[in-house]
Amino acid sequence: MVNSKKKGNHFENVWANWLIDNGIKAWKDGASGGGNREKGDVGNGLNLHMEIKAVQKINLQKVWKKALHECEKTHNNPLVAIHFNGMPEQDYIVVISNHDWQELIKGESAPVDSTYEDPKQKWAIQNAITALKKLLKHYEN
Repeated sequence: MVNSKKKGNHFENVWANWLIDNGIKAWKDGASGGGNREKGDVGNGLNLHMEIKAVQKINLQKVWKKALHECEKTHNNPLVAIHFNGMPEQDYIVVISNHDWQELIKGESAPVDSTYEDPKQKWAIQNAITALKKLLKHYEN
């Protein structure tokens, strides 16, 4: 029988390495959900909270709710990457919200900055930008 913790760590590393191999800044978060700066399984420069699951079957609703809950702390967008048993090692099914998907498709997201930013500082800046945009709309009318 395979140790589920080792299996999970292995596929978190595979996912992080796949991101890196494809030009995305990522790192395996050693504390994975611990008291460090990232709460997801894989840290990244994409403003995403990543939960990585390697499973035979999954309760997607439960996993998604956990990711959403963690996003409240990190102020990132949720992403769940699922590797089902029997899939080629580099293959994952990725679950994101329809709003994040729409931004990707329409290209509305700002270009990805792969440098690390403190999530709390980034959240404060995003709130300030949103407030300024609302203020500008008020004066445009």
